[in-house]
Amino acid sequence: MIWPRSQKHLRHFDHEYSFTRDKIGSLSAVFFKQTQLIRSIPVHEILPQITRPVTLVTTGPSALDYDWESLRRSGRMIVTVTGGTKFLQDRGFNPELLVVTDPDFCKLNGFHIRDAAGIPLVIEYRSAAAAHRYFPTSLDHRRVSLIERVNKWYGIPELSHESLCSMNRESGSPFVIPDNTTDRLGRLGWSNRLALGFYPSSTVAFVALQVLVELGAKDIEIVGMDLGGTHSVYANALPSKLQQTYSTIILPSFFSMKSALAGRGIRIKNLSPVSPLPTEIFCLNPN
Repeated sequence: MIWPRSQKHLRHFDHEYSFTRDKIGSLSAVFFKQTQLIRSIPVHEILPQITRPVTLVTTGPSALDYDWESLRRSGRMIVTVTGGTKFLQDRGFNPELLVVTDPDFCKLNGFHIRDAAGIPLVIEYRSAAAAHRYFPTSLDHRRVSLIERVNKWYGIPELSHESLCSMNRESGSPFVIPDNTTDRLGRLGWSNRLALGFYPSSTVAFVALQVLVELGAKDIEIVGMDLGGTHSVYANALPSKLQQTYSTIILPSFFSMKSALAGRGIRIKNLSPVSPLPTEIFCLNPN
């Protein structure tokens, strides 16, 4: 099977996997060789609406120096990404949500997903296919929400930047898309409706923030978002391009987040002492 040029973003996709959509167009199930593996839960239903403060644990080295005993006493909700689950479990924590968006991570390190059995999972659809292919039980016995990148939808033609912006305006602007972006891969922006897609930036932490805001979180602190790109708290971490994409993708993505959340009373605090992101991005925007 060969995808047409308008769907070239699927050219490396494993064609033994397919997905169905529900009545509103969101991915509803994943199939392997025409056998259903799981049904997808909408992101806003993967967990009850978040009313507690949240600590988002990412996997930069500064997480090693975080005050974990203080977190233990705080009662905060704990969410993590990629390989962060074992790191947390080794410290006596069991996260309440795992977010994964990298198919290459799933091919090599999908055992982190498999070994986090029972923890609700928000996962990009290509990553779900890769996780099942290389670690077949990784999607079992848990609540799973399948998500898609904006304009890299499963089975749907890719739009030009102009067409995407026009559709966004006509649909009530669910996406915040920077003006005059030169990123041809469509990584820049912020999604206020994950059922329609997410923006990846170049770090899964950015996707996790879109998920948490979708779930109602108002007070979020981020641990380990160093954006250094050379080391991680888990073994076998893939080489990162964070440093190469910082100025062109990551920084403007976070400014899109700041614009999207202005006036919504959402507090996001980056606790990494080495992150290059300006502190002004994380100022509380009051109602």
